[in-house]
Amino acid sequence: MESTLLSICISSYNHGSKCVQLVKKILSIKDKRYNIFICDDNSDEETILKLKTLMDHQVTVIFNKRNVGPCQNWYRTIDSGNGKYILHILDRDDVQVKYLKMIMDILEKNSVGAGYCGRSSAILMKETEKKTGYAICGKGREAFLTLGGVPVHPTGFVVEKKIWKQDNYKKFFYDTDKYGIYPHSYVLGIIAVKRDLLFSPVLFYQHIYRSDNKRSGFYKRSNNSNYWWLPRNIIKAYNCLILYLVRVIDDSYKGEFICKKFSDGLDRATLVYRNVVGNQQEMERYGLQIDYISPWELLIISIKYKMIFTHILKKIGMNKKDIRKKLDNIWRQKIVEIIKEL
Repeated sequence: MESTLLSICISSYNHGSKCVQLVKKILSIKDKRYNIFICDDNSDEETILKLKTLMDHQVTVIFNKRNVGPCQNWYRTIDSGNGKYILHILDRDDVQVKYLKMIMDILEKNSVGAGYCGRSSAILMKETEKKTGYAICGKGREAFLTLGGVPVHPTGFVVEKKIWKQDNYKKFFYDTDKYGIYPHSYVLGIIAVKRDLLFSPVLFYQHIYRSDNKRSGFYKRSNNSNYWWLPRNIIKAYNCLILYLVRVIDDSYKGEFICKKFSDGLDRATLVYRNVVGNQQEMERYGLQIDYISPWELLIISIKYKMIFTHILKKIGMNKKDIRKKLDNIWRQKIVEIIKEL
């Protein structure tokens, strides 16, 4: 029996109508090279009934017996696929069918380790490559610095099934997958060192809910009343990436990679989180609460971030003078941006 080329794996939670619409749109592609797996995270009864109507020879629906939360369900969704390649999307996404056809053609002709399909990819691709509709990024420095370990979004993540199963890298990430670290952050680092990466632009239109720019998020444990800054979790995730990825990255660009991660993480932990999920249903889903964050609080977060990051550098033996100088310059530039808002 010929194996399936691509498993389109959909994470589902309380978006029954949108998920049905998404699946029917995908099924309009008359092609035997793909199948669909839906992993539902114990949704409401209405959503479950709608998903059951989708099951046929090309669609498999898996129902979690209890709610495990968004991040854990992302991993379960990817695990469910049986194709040579896995494409992960969310139930509230809208797919451009023509690009799905193109992705299957690309994967049939090329051997890639992983990749990312979405708007961010268009930015990463060179102008000449944009004309073809996709880019294959060679392994090594360029691939690693482009997307190695970057938590872009779980939607649009493509990975070869046999690589996804090799999960010994998880030990470096503690339990951060419970609170928001994305699936491809675990694997792209190792893949970028050894395998080619695929980038394809604008495969999905994301349904994103945002609040005004004077708000930021908190994470909240469901079993008690403790609150902490959402940026604190981002800091933890980026530190995990550093601890993990410096073990596989080439020495010749290790310093460059560390500076890039510091800059990305600092921005995400401060000004980027002025824009957060504002839809109440999604807020509850992710355990988020909205509250005002002042520029003074952003300054405090940035100082804590720098102190923790410096400690990590000492731990991995990378606390060198030239790297510290570059990090200081990056930090000062971000401080100036924050102060401008005072």
